[in-house]
Amino acid sequence: MWKLMLKAIGALLILYAGGALGWRRGNACARRVQVLREMCAFLGAVRRELHFRCGRTEEILAQAQGNTRLAALPLYFANLSTGSGLQIELDRALQRTEREVGDVTLPPERAALRAALESLGACPAREEEQRLAHAQAGLEQALEQAREQAAVQQKLYRTIGLSLGGAAALLLL
Repeated sequence: MWKLMLKAIGALLILYAGGALGWRRGNACARRVQVLREMCAFLGAVRRELHFRCGRTEEILAQAQGNTRLAALPLYFANLSTGSGLQIELDRALQRTEREVGDVTLPPERAALRAALESLGACPAREEEQRLAHAQAGLEQALEQAREQAAVQQKLYRTIGLSLGGAAALLLL
């Protein structure tokens, strides 16, 4: 009797573990959608700051970061230095962001963010606004695709996780 109860408890734990793995993988799909949404929002905020403020690059980035609610996208533009070290610090901040979102975003998405931000201050404001708008449009297109994929993949991963957990639990019994 005890042996059967312990097997049942073990089977439930295995089923739970399989389901948890499926849920975790499904949530990674949802995180990609959230990161892309925040990338688009941040680029829009940078564009607005550039259009209405026309200040120094580090001020524009810091203000845009402060005005955007970011939960999934880690940005490090709040304390960029001024002067000649700005480009190096901007590159480091972008690399750090790319590293932290590298597991959920695709290389073209990270490249679009980098291309839009790394050369701020190098050309007239109108051209920069156009480049930011172009990058934002590309990321919004990627966001729509990610939303469609996430809905399907979340169901798939959760079903697979529960199914594999259930199969392993049946083998245990």
